[in-house]
Amino acid sequence: MSRSTLKTTAIRLSSASALAVTVLTSVVASPASASTLTDGISATARAENGNGACAHGGYLGGPNQTSSCYGGTTTAHAWCADFAGWVWARNGVTGLSTLDDRAASFMDYGKKYGTLSSTPHVGDAVVFNYNGSDYADHVALVTGISGGVITITGGNQGGRPGHVSTNTATNYSVGSAPWGGQRISGYISPAGTSTPTLPNPTTLPAGTLVKSPNGPDVKVMINGAGIPVAASDVTPDKYDLSKIVLVDDTAFRSLPSAPPAGTVVHDQAGGAERYVIVDGTALLIGAEDWTAAGYNVRADMGVPTAWLQNAAQRNLTTGIVVMDQTGTDPGRYVIVNGAALHISASEWTADDYNTQTLMGVPGQWLKSAVAKSVPTGTVLMDQSGTDPNRYVMIAGAAVHISASEWTGNGYDKQSLMGVPGEWLASTVSKQVANGSIVKDASGANSTVYVMAGGVAVPLTYADFTGFGYDKRSLLGAPGEYLASAAAKAAPADGTMLLSPDSNTVWQIQGGKKKAMTADQFGEGKLSFNDVISVPTAFTAKFPTV
Repeated sequence: MSRSTLKTTAIRLSSASALAVTVLTSVVASPASASTLTDGISATARAENGNGACAHGGYLGGPNQTSSCYGGTTTAHAWCADFAGWVWARNGVTGLSTLDDRAASFMDYGKKYGTLSSTPHVGDAVVFNYNGSDYADHVALVTGISGGVITITGGNQGGRPGHVSTNTATNYSVGSAPWGGQRISGYISPAGTSTPTLPNPTTLPAGTLVKSPNGPDVKVMINGAGIPVAASDVTPDKYDLSKIVLVDDTAFRSLPSAPPAGTVVHDQAGGAERYVIVDGTALLIGAEDWTAAGYNVRADMGVPTAWLQNAAQRNLTTGIVVMDQTGTDPGRYVIVNGAALHISASEWTADDYNTQTLMGVPGQWLKSAVAKSVPTGTVLMDQSGTDPNRYVMIAGAAVHISASEWTGNGYDKQSLMGVPGEWLASTVSKQVANGSIVKDASGANSTVYVMAGGVAVPLTYADFTGFGYDKRSLLGAPGEYLASAAAKAAPADGTMLLSPDSNTVWQIQGGKKKAMTADQFGEGKLSFNDVISVPTAFTAKFPTV
C-alpha cells in the first residue's frame, strides 16, 4: 500500500492526562494519502470531532475491546483505544482481535503484523509513553499530513471524561515529548482491510437506525426513506443509539429524505396528530378523514420530531394536482404557492392537468387550502393561454400588469405561475382587500394609499401614522392599476368608513354615505374590524343619505 510520509519534527495533541490542549474547530492540514483505506480512516475519525464517550451508544472496535460507554456514562477505563479501534473497525482493518482497551495493545498489533514504524502515515495509530511491555498513556490516529504539518485526531482528549478532538503540529519525531512527558513511542499502520460488505439500508425494517461508517449522521428507516435524526430527537423519541446499524455509505447518502407519498406518520415522541406524506410534506389528517379516507388501515409510522415539525410547515410544490381523498368533494385542484385553486371540468383536459399525477389529500386540509389566498406578489397567467395578460396578486385580487410594467417593475424576473383560467377570471374581478396599504411598485409615485371598496385613497404621512397604517405591510402594486383605483368615484356599496372628525361610521350606498347605528354591530352582525379609517376630506365629498 502506498503511503504519504513526512520528515520528522514534533506534534501537538492532547491525552487523557493533559489538562489543556489546543483544539481546532476546523482541520488545518489536508490528508495526504493514496489509499481508500487510509482516506476512509481519516474521514471517519474527523467526523467524530466534539463527540464524547457515549456517541453512537459508545465506541466499540475490536472483539476484545469493551465499549467506551455504559449506562449513558463514560466507563471507568480510558477510552482512547476504544475510539481508535472503532475507527479502524469502521474501515474494515484486519487483525483487530489483537487490540484491547489499552493504548499499548496498538504496539502489540504493530509488532505482530510488522507495521510499527518511526515514520507516520495517514491512517496510522500513534502511541504515547509506551513502557516497552504492557502500558502506554495514550493512542490517537494520524488523519492528515501536508506541507510539514501533521494532523492527529483522538478520543478521550482534553481531560476526563474527554472528547474527540483534532490537533496539528510541525514536530512529531518518535521520542519527542510535545506535552512534557507525553512522548511519542511509534506509529502503527493498519495491516490491511477486509473491505467489509455493509447492508443496503433499504433492506432493513422500518424503524431501524442506520449510519454510514464515514460520517456522524444518523437516520431512521421509514418505508425505504432515511429520515434524519436530530440530536434533540434522541431522548424524547426514545431512540436507542446502541442499536445503530452500519450500512453501505453510497446507499446511505442516496436515501430519499422523505417517505413515499401516502405514508401515514406520527411524532415518534407521542401525540394524537396523524399526518399523511404528500410530496415530502406532512399534511394533517382531520378526525373526519381518518376513517373516511382509509388512513386508519395504513401502517402508522413514527418519525423524528424535528423532521415532522419541519415537514408540517412546508407547502406542497406549486403545480401539484390534488383531490379530496375521501371523494366527498369531487373537484380537482392545482396547488399554487400553498393555495388550492379549483380546476373546472373543461380545463381538466384542455390545460393538460389530466396528464399529471393526481394526489389524494385529507379533505379537511384541502378545505383550508382552498380558503387560502395566493400570496401577494405572486405573478400569474392563464394556464390555457386564452388570456394573454399577466397579473400580480395583491391582497386577494389578481391585478393586471401592463406591458411596460412587466419589465419596468421587474415582474419578468419572477416565477410566472400558470393557473386555471376560470379561477383567474374570478380573482381578477375581486377587489384588493379593504384596509390594504399600497404604493406604486415602480417607485415613480411615492404616495401611499389605503384600499377602501376598490378605491385607492391617498394618505398623508400624518394619516399613515395616525391611523396606525405604518404597522401594516406596505404592498407594491402596478402604477397603472393604482391610478385607475384612485380615480374611481366612490367605494363599492357596503364599504364602511370612519374619519377623524367624528365617531360616526359611514356606510357607502350608491355613491352616498349613510350614518350607521351601534346596534348594527356585534355578534352575528357587522364588525368594527371591517371599518376603514380614511382622511376627513375623503368622506366629506360624499353626500349624506
